[in-house]
Formats: sequence, structure tokens, C-alpha cells
Amino acid sequence: MTAQETITAGVAVSAQSGIISAVAKAMGEMKRIAKDSRNIEQKYDFASVDDFLAMTGPICAANGIITILDEELVEDFERQGKYGATHWLRIRFSISTMHTSGETLPVVRRTVEVIRTGAQSFGSAQSYVLKQYQRALYQIPTGDKDDADFAEKGDGPATKAQPKQDHTPRDNGPTAAQIACDSLANAETLEALSAIWAGLPRSVQGEASVIKAKDAGKAALQPKPNADLDDEIKY
Repeated sequence: MTAQETITAGVAVSAQSGIISAVAKAMGEMKRIAKDSRNIEQKYDFASVDDFLAMTGPICAANGIITILDEELVEDFERQGKYGATHWLRIRFSISTMHTSGETLPVVRRTVEVIRTGAQSFGSAQSYVLKQYQRALYQIPTGDKDDADFAEKGDGPATKAQPKQDHTPRDNGPTAAQIACDSLANAETLEALSAIWAGLPRSVQGEASVIKAKDAGKAALQPKPNADLDDEIKY
């Protein structure tokens, strides 16, 4: 690095001293997130985004930090699965972290892929990107085994005793079944429930948790006896 580059870098850091100090202070106040949520389908625990934001939100507010996500790119694509094609979204977000002093951190970008089931797909993608960004920025421990030390080794010479691989499921964001269950649970009418169900891939419709969510939604939305409403859902 030349003398001029060193001076330029020093000026840039000095100009952002307020937000850097605020982030450092917030980092020291963050706590480990407990895995209080359970993925019934794949049988693993994870820290929900609601629990995550309930902890980070007040700390960021107290230190004058705000983070804003903006969708830069949305792409539709298909993946061929065991039961046919499924429809997915690839969404790229730009992330800006600002301080009440007016200082900002450099904009960063993150991309996430989710199965397309309606408006909830965008919410799931946004929640997951925000959670992972803040987790990295504030170095928040969550207990997730997704670092390189837990990764499987590549090809190499055979050894007599192979190390035991860790096959603990990772918290890699919402699954297709999770998103489908959320969509069905949020249906406000029988017509909406029927439309959501009809739009799900056959592979997702066959999941036990999704069938249970559909049946629960139908039961909750069924008109009371003698009500003058059509309660038929055509599945």
C-alpha cells in the first residue's frame, strides 16, 4: 500500500468512526440466540428470525443503528425434482447499515433462493438474508454447525480410520414445506386456501406437515353449521 492509499484509508475510517464505534458497542451487547424453534419435518432445532430480531432490534436501536434491505434483482427459475418441476425465486438484496450520525457502512449484497409459493416467499427470503447479515456483522453465536470445520473433506488418499462426519441438519433457511405451511396458515378465506393448495407442487402437497396445515386451515375457515356459505374446497 502506497503512502497515499494509507492516508486515504485512514480518512475513510475516520469518517466512519461513529458507526464503527456503534457497531462495536452493539457487538459486545449481543447474546447467544437459543434454538427455541423446531423443524418437525426434518427434525432439527433452529433460532427463528423472530427470536433473532427480538434480541438484535433493541440493541441496534439503543446504539442508533438501522439496517435497510432493498430488492435489486428477482429471477424465476425451475428445478427438476423427483416429482417434476418446481418453481423457485432467486432474489438479490442490497443491504445498507446506517447510523444516526449520518454515517453508513459500505453497501453489501446477498442472494437467496426460495421456492415460489406467493407473497410469503419474498418475506421468507428477506427474513433469512437479514438474519444472516446481522449474524455476521455482529458476530452473533447461534450454535449452527455451518462453518468450514464441520464441512465434509474433499477427495484425498484413503486412510485407515476416517473421521466421523457430522450430519446434523443445517439451518439453511425455510424449506418448501415450511413456506407452504406458512402460506396455508395465513389464508383468510376458503377460496384463498384452495388457491394456495392448488399452486403447490405435488411433491410439497405430499408432505405430512403440509397436509396437516391444509386440513387445519380448512377446519378453521369452515362456516359454522347452518351458515349459508359454500364450504366446499376442490382439492
